[in-house]
Amino acid sequence: MIADEILAPQTLPKEDDLSWPLKILIAIDQLGNAIADGNPDVTISARVGEFSRRVDKYQPFWRLLEAIINLAFLPVDGPEHCYNAFKNEPGEKETQGNDIARAILCLFVLVFCPIIYMVLRVAVILIPEWRYEPNRYEVQLAEV
Repeated sequence: MIADEILAPQTLPKEDDLSWPLKILIAIDQLGNAIADGNPDVTISARVGEFSRRVDKYQPFWRLLEAIINLAFLPVDGPEHCYNAFKNEPGEKETQGNDIARAILCLFVLVFCPIIYMVLRVAVILIPEWRYEPNRYEVQLAEV
């Protein structure tokens, strides 16, 4: 039973399990995506994670945004933050948006990711259990 829980794919906690501040931050993120002509139920990270994997003329743009966002969230989510956010939004329809929408999205990423980068680096120092550990689940499985 414990091994099943350890091997289960990582997903976002259920809405009832999220803290109030985290719910607010997710809502702000979704608002930013909606302002940039995206689905209001999807975060910016999930949108970027989806389109960075599509091969089209805008893929380099999405890959650049993905690299910036992934770097900002690296201490707590590891190197694939955007892709994991996309996987946690199954069935959601998303749009790339027009040039103005992509410019707004880029502005959000360039303004907020440096702040997130600094805050999360301090946070993992103050709260070490928040730090991403890539082999955490393998170690727990070995202990079982």
